[in-house]
Amino acid sequence: MRSVLDQQADAPRVSVLLRTKDRPGFLAEALDSLRRQTFTDFETVLVNDGGPIPAGLLASAPGRAIRVLAPPPPGGRTRTLNTGLAAARGTYVTYLDDDDLYLPGHLATLVRFLDGSDEYRAAYTSVRQLEQVLGDDGRYRDGREITVYGRPFDAARLLYKNDIPLIGLAHHRALVEEVGAFDETFDQFEDWDFLIRLSARTRFHHLPSVTAVYRLRNDASNITAAEPWHSGDAQMARRRLFEKHAARRSASTEMALVDSLETDLYTLRDAAAASRAEAEVLRQGLAEARAEAATLRQGLAETRARIEADQAALASAAAREAELRSSSARQ
Repeated sequence: MRSVLDQQADAPRVSVLLRTKDRPGFLAEALDSLRRQTFTDFETVLVNDGGPIPAGLLASAPGRAIRVLAPPPPGGRTRTLNTGLAAARGTYVTYLDDDDLYLPGHLATLVRFLDGSDEYRAAYTSVRQLEQVLGDDGRYRDGREITVYGRPFDAARLLYKNDIPLIGLAHHRALVEEVGAFDETFDQFEDWDFLIRLSARTRFHHLPSVTAVYRLRNDASNITAAEPWHSGDAQMARRRLFEKHAARRSASTEMALVDSLETDLYTLRDAAAASRAEAEVLRQGLAEARAEAATLRQGLAETRARIEADQAALASAAAREAELRSSSARQ
């Protein structure tokens, strides 16, 4: 629940930190997703890391207000986050990049939980990852669903693997005073490092509703595609992160990781078995449908043969009748 220290006069309940860099088309979509929020007591802290922002995009402020800031030189992804974090006034902080989207109930879902909890000071929702396909007209369009990030919180696993997209997270702003801001020595995995430090101060709660969309473009223009997991730079950043948090790992965390991976394996095995069973049912259904179709075709053929026989009999009878009439007329 909110404490007196969390509340400031006229401060919004939530500060949404929205970082952007020279992508007005994506930014327009992100801002529209904020305007569609069912919860409206929030400010938008828009931090521009480069490029002009068309004035029309800011004509209608999402939530209560919008502020536009710029990070100090030389800028960069992580410094952009810290610029917004330092300016935030809300009880809670959430995060959004210009190429991602909140679904309408995102903020309401997170605020409802954090307002009601004395135990948790951070929560996250499930996030759908979609592929965006670049068309011949130069525009991106949403394509297939790649995955849904929705794993229950596991602090030990987080030391080895991050399954919590930053856009799904909300936390008490006061936590930043306890753990510090984003580490600007990281320009990749800065969110993972921040989550590890947050998890040392509070438990996270996973809310299973899908309330945000993380879009991955198929032309490798996202940082996660431009610097994939096994690239040299990503491996170096991951090594630095592992070294930074080495003291947090132990035999217990390694055992928990193995248990988690084993659970994943069993889950995948059960899902594969269920898929095979479903495929077998479908195959049996298909075989039965084919057998039924063959029976129907045989029945149709027999019916056609009977009709043809009846038609022949009628034709013969008609010919016989005509012959009798002709013979009777001659007499």
